[in-house]
Amino acid sequence: MKTLKIVLCFFTYLLIISCNSDDSEQIKFGDTISKVAIAKHANSLLKDPMIHSLSIAVTYNGQDYIEHFGELDKGENNRPTDHTIYEIASVTKTLLGTIISQAVLDGKLNLDDDIREYLDGDYRNLQFNGQPILIRHLLTHTTSLPARIPGLDDLFTDINAQLPYRVHEVESNYSKEQFFADLGEVELDIMPGTRFNYSSIGTELTAYIIEKVYNRSFDELIAEKIGDKIQIPDTGIHLDEDQLTRRANGHGMDGEKTLHMESKLWGGSGAGKSTPADILNYMKYLLDEKNTDATNTFTTLYNQEAIYGESDNTVGYFWIMNEEDDFGKSVAHHGGAFGMQNWLNIFPDSNLGIWIITNQSGMDTAGKLHDLKENILNELRKVNRK
Repeated sequence: MKTLKIVLCFFTYLLIISCNSDDSEQIKFGDTISKVAIAKHANSLLKDPMIHSLSIAVTYNGQDYIEHFGELDKGENNRPTDHTIYEIASVTKTLLGTIISQAVLDGKLNLDDDIREYLDGDYRNLQFNGQPILIRHLLTHTTSLPARIPGLDDLFTDINAQLPYRVHEVESNYSKEQFFADLGEVELDIMPGTRFNYSSIGTELTAYIIEKVYNRSFDELIAEKIGDKIQIPDTGIHLDEDQLTRRANGHGMDGEKTLHMESKLWGGSGAGKSTPADILNYMKYLLDEKNTDATNTFTTLYNQEAIYGESDNTVGYFWIMNEEDDFGKSVAHHGGAFGMQNWLNIFPDSNLGIWIITNQSGMDTAGKLHDLKENILNELRKVNRK
């Protein structure tokens, strides 16, 4: 899938459970897909020595499925549950995009607003040849802002099991005040809106702006703007004491336990946490046509083909979009934390959503989960073609 091309960080998670069903025993997930078929593919991935747990949630034409495989920590027999807290990393951006969509529909901000309208100070540097960075540029990673805060780029030239600790050292000493000081030193090298360049700086700035618009924290906005409509009690940026007891450990590229991701900024780029139960409800919310704030996030805001004659990146409200032959429009996002990886994929034309997560993160974990997702989608394709 083209979405793999936008993965810049390799850190997040998925779950796995053992299935005692025989392949010949067809336990139906609705009338569309066999639970046995999903378990077969999940258990096959569990044979990988690095992957020891998976959680999978699917909703399709009103039929819901959640299942868990394996154990969160090897040898501890602690199977994931519907209420296990995971770090969803960059999938957090889709929550942010949904809240921005509401603000646009409510007239609180405009896609073509100059972002400097929401910043204290003039920031004359945030323009190129007279073209300022607009809200739509933040949502589509076309700001020309740097990918990461200063000091991180050099660390990613040497990716190994110690990388999370080196990144944590930089981020733990980085404040919001320093963020704005560094923002004032940025020099744009291309017209905003023309080049796709995945930027965590841009998404943190987006979270700051929406907090300012509503005078609420990003955590509060998730609870109020999305949580008031659906049951997502365990989705947010910061965890309370009960949630901390349910948080899954993450495992790095060497298979050992690693650090959790935390943020001293606003958390928009990837500090979100959630559960399989919450994500299932979130997918159903995104697929419900009555929720115009959610469906509006699938609107194309940037099409690289129209600019460069290439179609590698078509972007909505942070969603990466493609066309699928069998399921119509596909919108997806990958999320990678220090010790977890996940994929969220929505097919609005087919009323289909699928989410897969594991609490292991390595260089090839995203690809493994992507392949598992495709195997499950192929099972659906088989049924649809009968």
